[in-house]
Amino acid sequence: MKKVLAKVLVIKLRHHGDVLLSTALYRALVEHFPGIQVDVLIYKETTPLLENNPHVHRVLTIDRKLKGWKRVKAELGLLLGVRREKYDAVIHLTDQWVGALITRFSQAPKRVEMFYAKRDKPFWHNSFTDCVMPPARGKAHAVELNLMCLSKLGVDPSSIKGKMALVPSEANQLKVREWLGKEGIGGLNGGDFVLIHPAARWPFKCWEDDKFAEVVAYLLGKGYHVVLTCAPDPVEKAMTAEIERLARQKATGNAVLLNLGGQVSLPLVAAMLSNCRFYIGVDSAPMHMAAALDVPQIALFGPSWVEEWKPWSNRAKVIYAGDFGPLPHPDSINTDDHTRLLRAIPTQVVLKEIEMLEQSTVPQSQIS
Repeated sequence: MKKVLAKVLVIKLRHHGDVLLSTALYRALVEHFPGIQVDVLIYKETTPLLENNPHVHRVLTIDRKLKGWKRVKAELGLLLGVRREKYDAVIHLTDQWVGALITRFSQAPKRVEMFYAKRDKPFWHNSFTDCVMPPARGKAHAVELNLMCLSKLGVDPSSIKGKMALVPSEANQLKVREWLGKEGIGGLNGGDFVLIHPAARWPFKCWEDDKFAEVVAYLLGKGYHVVLTCAPDPVEKAMTAEIERLARQKATGNAVLLNLGGQVSLPLVAAMLSNCRFYIGVDSAPMHMAAALDVPQIALFGPSWVEEWKPWSNRAKVIYAGDFGPLPHPDSINTDDHTRLLRAIPTQVVLKEIEMLEQSTVPQSQIS
């Protein structure tokens, strides 16, 4: 018999994609404990992924830009604030010490941790009342790992399908519609544009510029408008600009190629995704956003734990570089190395998957 819970705090101090993947847990909590208040603690920069989330009552944040005494003061205030809330349970999903200390200080009757070998220390474990032992790496998806914590609250995780939540606002939908319309892309309701996000936080997750450019040129030649996006990071912007330059040299036809690299927030990307014909990208936050919005997609993967981080969607085709050449072990990757490790993926394989994706998707303009 599962315990009645009124108020729960979930701590997910990780990157954008990780936060989005945890939304399936928030949904499950709300669905299994009627009337529950689900608060979340995340890094401040990841809050756009929780805009309009119907399952989250309140978002608490840690601002990593704060330094020195300002940071100490802010986190002490957070610590005291969590204690005052008197949560029935705190679920800590990552391996940050600050999260463990907040969990310990909360004095919640139920304090759940996910086991991490690097944190297999008495003080760490003593911060919690329950420990979830995950399967070996690569044996479960990140969504499933998050849901496993429900077992300590009396809920069988295997009974939950696990659906993420991402809700683009009406205001952003309108802004995107107007923006693309001015650029000659009138397909926001017609589904005639493809969104491509070729970059990632770490270059080793990226494909080669000339190959992406061939894909862009191919789509333009077939009459699709193409929108390119990336983060405002200078390296990502340079990569996207180079793809645009090379694609324009190869492209034929009158379709529009629009490079919005560094100009579009994640909420605006969500609005674009929800109306594009399909999405193409690498292992990055927009890939998970496309999955959350049930958008057909092609995802290119390199030396990551694919089964753990692939799109949580049955409308996604994953192309794994390891099927075409050797890859280093995921745990051996130097994230400071800018070598692109997806280079073994042939362009023709991606083009073939685009053809198959076209056959399985129908533009909204053709639906009566």
